[in-house]
Amino acid sequence: MTIALSIADVNVTLGHNHVLKGVSLDVEPGEFVTLLGASGSGKSTLLNVIAGLQGVDSGHVAFDGQNVENRPPQKRNVGVVFQSYALFPHMSIGENVSFPLLAARRPAKDRKAVAEQMLALVQLPGMADRSPASLSGGQRQRVALARALASDPGILLLDEPMAALDKQLREHMQVEITRIQRQVGITTVSVTHDQTEALTMSDRVAIMRDGRLVQVASPEDLYRRPADSYVAGFLGEANLLPTLDGRILDRVEGVDADGTAVIRPEDLTIVRDDEAAPAWLVTGTVRLLSFQGNRFRLELETDAGRRIVCSLPSAMDVSSLTVGSRARLACRDTQRVHIIPLTEDTATLAVAA
Repeated sequence: MTIALSIADVNVTLGHNHVLKGVSLDVEPGEFVTLLGASGSGKSTLLNVIAGLQGVDSGHVAFDGQNVENRPPQKRNVGVVFQSYALFPHMSIGENVSFPLLAARRPAKDRKAVAEQMLALVQLPGMADRSPASLSGGQRQRVALARALASDPGILLLDEPMAALDKQLREHMQVEITRIQRQVGITTVSVTHDQTEALTMSDRVAIMRDGRLVQVASPEDLYRRPADSYVAGFLGEANLLPTLDGRILDRVEGVDADGTAVIRPEDLTIVRDDEAAPAWLVTGTVRLLSFQGNRFRLELETDAGRRIVCSLPSAMDVSSLTVGSRARLACRDTQRVHIIPLTEDTATLAVAA
């Protein structure tokens, strides 16, 4: 079973802090949506509202059109994977997985069968008799996920599920959790502050800032077409360049809007001195060149004092790009330039530049 989730104009105040400010979000059945934001943005509070662990001051939370904001957590049929996994150390793995069924007074035979089924789903077959202490961090995470799915919930909630794992294991588990979610087809809402995790796992990402949703879109749309400079800068590196009065992008064909141009580092390339100038080109001084495995990261300071970041292939000959040398960077495809329309925010950015 999987259900649709609807959050409408939800407000939450904790003490004197207005944590959620009129948040509205619809999640389709089977969709994977990630709440992404900095610490204090309200993403964990919103997850707790969905789970029933946090009440609301106003607004509605609906599962398949039925309001549940006044329904206690145990009546919501929601599975939760906490950051700490919250496994019971005195129980075996099988007992941990089947615990929701024990609370629901399901027969022992059914509990055992479901535990075996869930452990097979998360690729831990034959481990029902093991103790949590004998498992690695990634294995404990899988057990926590199996337990969350054991009662066949309508919604799965993931609270920073990869925070305790090292980078390599975290990347592996991102793929595994996505595989399991797709296989089960369960509506899923996850919380993270890791941009790569959000982009890798989600059908859509909801960017939160100061208790509000700033933009909700597919990972590609967010990355390529951010709604404002905050989203552009938060979701990966971005060169944010004002276009007021034709400054900076006056040579970009087809760009006639004032605002802020967003150019990703990978959309810039080095241009030789003997090459004809492309649609947009900037000259400056190399301030930093660092090798990062699959790429070189180049920082250029323009003659106007602006910092431009460029990502270059690791196979490229960069021997001429020494600190203090001059270089030309270009965006050859103007379709890769996204213009954020002029607002008070972008006007302030342009003046400051």
